[in-house]
Amino acid sequence: MAGNLKKFVNPRFIKTIDLALMKPLLARHEGKYKGFSVDLLDQEEDAAREALEKLLTGAEESYPEGLRGDLHRIAELGDARGLEIIQAQAVRQGIDLFPDMKTGDEDTPNKAHDPKHIAVRVFLEHPDLFDAAADHMAMLTADRLHEYAGRERGVAIDLTEEKVEAFRAAVAALFRDAFLGDYCRVGDYDDDDEINLVVSHGSLVSTMPVVEGQVERVISVRQISHAVLRYSENTGMLRLARIRRAHQPEIAELFASIILDRPGFFDGDDAQDLYTLRPVELAGPGFVFDAAYDPLIDKVLIIEAAADLMAPGKKGYPRVVRTLRSRDLGGDALQHFGSTPVSFGGAWRLGELVFRILFKGDGKRQPQVTVKLRPPGVVQFRRTQHEARVMKLIERNGLMNDRDDFELVDAAG
Repeated sequence: MAGNLKKFVNPRFIKTIDLALMKPLLARHEGKYKGFSVDLLDQEEDAAREALEKLLTGAEESYPEGLRGDLHRIAELGDARGLEIIQAQAVRQGIDLFPDMKTGDEDTPNKAHDPKHIAVRVFLEHPDLFDAAADHMAMLTADRLHEYAGRERGVAIDLTEEKVEAFRAAVAALFRDAFLGDYCRVGDYDDDDEINLVVSHGSLVSTMPVVEGQVERVISVRQISHAVLRYSENTGMLRLARIRRAHQPEIAELFASIILDRPGFFDGDDAQDLYTLRPVELAGPGFVFDAAYDPLIDKVLIIEAAADLMAPGKKGYPRVVRTLRSRDLGGDALQHFGSTPVSFGGAWRLGELVFRILFKGDGKRQPQVTVKLRPPGVVQFRRTQHEARVMKLIERNGLMNDRDDFELVDAAG
């Protein structure tokens, strides 16, 4: 996220950005500026850039609300990674972005190829492509997913524009009350048996100090946040990312009732009782992952583990009174508990496990994914092309709870 627009709208940007691009961008909010008119960009270039600098380097609260939102969205894709995603989405949609963006001298960089400039141009000229790229960026960076298991597997989605719009309106009402902003957009994408929804919405206005010269002042910032929902038709699992914990049950129910036409689909008592570390506790410090079934996994290193000492709390519910955490990048984190008072099976419980999966590859750097597993409902890792293998490893090693209703449905089939 672009936490500070000053890093994006910097002096170099102001001096090099194509004024023919900035005029339509600023014209989107004409009539809402204080002491500025878009017509000022029709002056001689030096005077036009001076006017642009005065606007963009002034207090951000002087921007129209819509311009702040536009610039924050553009900033998210205005770097090398964003450019890569834009290009990939353009190829997927069959769009030749800028065939005229060539320079006669190959040694002279063309400013039009700068990621910031391309992000502005795509935002203005290819809004659907821009939205798809922003959604894809959100899906790639969603590394902590909270999961809900549905009441049965194989519930397919008949995703229509009417359902997407009804879901958007319902989520917009929820987020409007929470974040005091009206902007809300939903993008939907198919990925094999998965349906992905990316909800872009305004977040709360925050403040931050900035230093200009020798003077520090406070500016306001309203970012665009991206909530990610991923539903698997095969497993009946809904995964949520970048959604406040307090909102997760409501979002899951909106998805169930509107998108699935199944109110209460994720209301089961075990809807979030998904993972367990019990097999690790039973094996003790000598536990090792079995990955022999997958020829692409080189090895799995247990690099961190947290052991919790439990004691009766209020109303008899157990509570954590002490935690011992072991970390070893060599993969022996669990084994170190052998020389401590930790003894699983009694008052000690394994509360969290972090392991690194190293994959076989031909490059200089071995592909790897670091996974944090915290029962009953949290698995966290950077989503990559290896996601299916990560989840299979967890399942094959008994760290995923069985669901009796799933077994009954599968048996009936």
